[in-house]
Amino acid sequence: MSNISSNEKNFEISEECGPVEKIHRQTTTGKVSDKWISYLKVYDRLFAPLQNRSIRLFEIGVQNGGSLDLWSKYFINAEVIVGCDINPRCNKLSYADSRIHVVVGDANESQTFEKVSQISDRFDIIIDDGSHRSDDILNSFNIYFPLLKPGGIFIVEDTHALYENGGLKQIKSAMAFFKLFADLVNYEFWKSDSTIEKLLNGFVSKTQLTDEVNAGWVESIEFRNSMIIIRKELTPTHSKLGARSIVGTEAVANDLVLKIKLGKVRSWKNPKTWF
Repeated sequence: MSNISSNEKNFEISEECGPVEKIHRQTTTGKVSDKWISYLKVYDRLFAPLQNRSIRLFEIGVQNGGSLDLWSKYFINAEVIVGCDINPRCNKLSYADSRIHVVVGDANESQTFEKVSQISDRFDIIIDDGSHRSDDILNSFNIYFPLLKPGGIFIVEDTHALYENGGLKQIKSAMAFFKLFADLVNYEFWKSDSTIEKLLNGFVSKTQLTDEVNAGWVESIEFRNSMIIIRKELTPTHSKLGARSIVGTEAVANDLVLKIKLGKVRSWKNPKTWF
């Protein structure tokens, strides 16, 4: 029987570990960083294209501050890394890296928002690791998604907390709100039947977020265990399907596709053309 504890096994570093996971696992001193291992693997996939860019990152909920060290080591060319926490003890956090800034306060209060936006009014990555309460999650997304740069990534962590206290049955939970985004990104196919305002009725007021959603800035949404990932479009559009591309000249099973190619069948609403 191995004398390695389950906790030590959890922190064995294998060749399969990506850079984010390695940096986290190799941290043995300094500020504490508390992340689920599955998150680190997702971050390695999401952030790889951005690793060497001059990105701007904002994290809500930094606790002991170790995650900000993690991001500074991973994003070596980052311009600015901002952390926000409601705990007044976070005033004691200090960093040798001048790129790291800590704002203490409720991220959803106007004065805190002003402090954050004075440091940076645009971000490539926003991570919500705050209270994990639906009202705070919705407010934070409402307030900070407009600060996300085109092509940026907004991540909500620890969404398993939303299932506590009968969360599955709560029709106004943050999870219920984001599930609607599966319909939102397909708006071009139901826009003649309803509106985005009706879809999101009761969740968001007529704010800048609603304007951005109406304009088509939400590119996609991804649900993972305890994580929600929202990507922002490079340019706003609801025509997300794009053009249909048909190549080749032989259609022995169904020649209808060639008629579509030649422009003889045009409507996507015709089920016979969907295959």
